[in-house]
Amino acid sequence: MPSSLPFPAIRSGFSRAAQWTAAPSRARDRWVLLVLFLILTVYRMPRVVFQGRFWAEEARVFYFYAAFAPWPKALLYAFGGYMNLGANLASVAARHLVPLDYAPRVTLVFAFIPQIVPALLLLTSRDPWLRPRLALTACLWLLVAAPSAEEVWLNTLHSQFFLALSAALILATQVETGGREIFRRIVLFLAPLYGLVAIMLLPLFAIRALIERTRGRLIQTLVLASAAAIQLFGFYYHQPGRGGSDTKLILATIFAKNLLLPLVSFDASQPTVTWLHAALDHGLLPIAVVIAIMFTLALLAVLLAKGPKESWWLFLACGLVTLVSYYGALHPSNSFVEPHIGGRYAFVPQVLLAWALVAVAAGGGGVRAKIAIGIVAWLSLVSADAYLHPAESFIRGPKWRYEMVKWHANPNYSPVVWPGGSGWFLPMPLPKQ
Repeated sequence: MPSSLPFPAIRSGFSRAAQWTAAPSRARDRWVLLVLFLILTVYRMPRVVFQGRFWAEEARVFYFYAAFAPWPKALLYAFGGYMNLGANLASVAARHLVPLDYAPRVTLVFAFIPQIVPALLLLTSRDPWLRPRLALTACLWLLVAAPSAEEVWLNTLHSQFFLALSAALILATQVETGGREIFRRIVLFLAPLYGLVAIMLLPLFAIRALIERTRGRLIQTLVLASAAAIQLFGFYYHQPGRGGSDTKLILATIFAKNLLLPLVSFDASQPTVTWLHAALDHGLLPIAVVIAIMFTLALLAVLLAKGPKESWWLFLACGLVTLVSYYGALHPSNSFVEPHIGGRYAFVPQVLLAWALVAVAAGGGGVRAKIAIGIVAWLSLVSADAYLHPAESFIRGPKWRYEMVKWHANPNYSPVVWPGGSGWFLPMPLPKQ
């Protein structure tokens, strides 16, 4: 650290940055971080937890189907082109275990469990880059405060994104032993059964297994492949309207969601996004967008060049999920560049790219590590703005207990569910429980 730095605050900042390579965190520290992560998970959208909610298709599709179909059939229900085991399990449990008044509480629990899996993997990993307190804390914060996390937050429809994120983390980290590795294999098996995102990572698992030629990595690949085969050959079907994004839209979405949004606040990004949206509506892709993407890729190549291998696997997973997700999005449109539209497709890439930079900061050295530390610090600051100012459409909705009062007064009344508005309700009447 330079001794000539004039201000104590600056010297203190360099000292704290040096903790990226500090001694491993103690077990007590990790328990504290887990508790803080759980608290922050709840308080990003507290009304979801304290009021209880069905989110969109959780009620209108999955719970409604579970109310009429035999439970074995409802467990294997395929909707939107694939089976969502998480939504199916939650709906069947909510339908058959509790009255309708408490059904959203059950789905909330089923959504909460997979949502904390990435945090558990981070906290139990023994990889060197995750041992320093600052690195581990940064990873947890960038997960809980990711800008595009609102659409996937605490609902069973989108649990697959957290399990896909977990699968990418397993890909990038070392093979564990004992109970830790068994837990990872369970996650890898469930992830493709919850949705399609984790399946995108299968080629990377196969490549890493071929490179390392270890029994542990081979088993991970086979577990993921077996569950992917069940999903693809047993349940997958083409959903009309899915896929077909053109190159212009994909590049524009990468710029808006992967680069611009994580680096500035929602409000600050809006003027640029409005300009970009208008250009796309006229069939144009501004050359500035292409230049920004190329510059970012060049910068990342320089930063990752001598970084730990974990950073490369995280970056490759980010790139693969980004391209396949944006191309295969449901009903793609120019509106995807808007900050609060299609956020589910951007959530996993945003977190993976941030984690790759943390890996460089924690496991690298020299100027590259210092640059990565600066970028991670800035991303963490911007994420705080996203955490503290979520979009109204995601944090508010009809109060379920009031909807239940209306339903008890009139059993034919269809309770309105989040996000509210036309079309989002639980159709009535339902068969008696």
